[in-house]
Amino acid sequence: MRDAREAKGWTQAEVARRLNLRLAVIEAIDSDQYKAGVAVTFLRGYVKAYAKVVGVKEQDAVAAFDGMSGVEQIKAAAPMQSFSRKTRQQANDNWLKRISWLVLFGLIGSLFYWWWQDSGANYMERSLEPITELNEPAPVAPEPLSPELPQPIIPEAPLPDSPEQPVVTTPDAAAPALAQDSVDSSEAEAAAEPAVVAEPEPELPAANPRLLAMSFSDDCWIKVTDSRGRVLSEGVQKARQSLSLEGEPPFRLVLGAPHAASVDYMNQPVDLSSFSAGRVARLTVPKP
Repeated sequence: MRDAREAKGWTQAEVARRLNLRLAVIEAIDSDQYKAGVAVTFLRGYVKAYAKVVGVKEQDAVAAFDGMSGVEQIKAAAPMQSFSRKTRQQANDNWLKRISWLVLFGLIGSLFYWWWQDSGANYMERSLEPITELNEPAPVAPEPLSPELPQPIIPEAPLPDSPEQPVVTTPDAAAPALAQDSVDSSEAEAAAEPAVVAEPEPELPAANPRLLAMSFSDDCWIKVTDSRGRVLSEGVQKARQSLSLEGEPPFRLVLGAPHAASVDYMNQPVDLSSFSAGRVARLTVPKP
């Protein structure tokens, strides 16, 4: 490449300017020096560019550079480094696998040991249960109580030298006492029996002249006003609904469906039979 440059009449500075490189790099390539402060990989690219500028075959220039700089040896050593790295990685993986298997075996062994202890304890408990039942004392049945027999009364024999005494008949003497006891017990039982007392009938609450009670068997519109003109209730009342209104009598009632309403005043029902179905009832309670 130096001969080709000189043949073109170019100086090293001109080639460095064309390649945009430092002059020291071109000088190192011309003098076959590879320690110009540039890595071999970059310097190889500069050689290729230098050869292209001066018109030399790039493949020949790069092959010559690789043979002189030892790049081929580096390439050959690369697969060996890769293989050693792969071997080291495989060794690490195998070591991790061994540790994982050891941990797994340890867990399985712990679980088996725990199961074995638990089953052994249960077996011992089941074995001891019959022994405990056999050692328990059998229940002793209580002895039946023998009824006490009355002792016979043996009369005392009279003394031979004593004068004869009159014989007292005990059954005849005890008869009046037994009759009296039976009478007393009958009287006690009669006194103990509770006397049947008739319950008083519930008294009705006192009639309140200010109270008006209403109930409904069906929907009914109502309006109830007392003597002061105060509306006590107004609106539709539902079936099975009841009202208790308090105000100043007399009350003025308007019933939309009188057949569905029941009115009580002073604990007495108000007669609504005179109002036919479908007719609005207007009445005063109590009647004037």
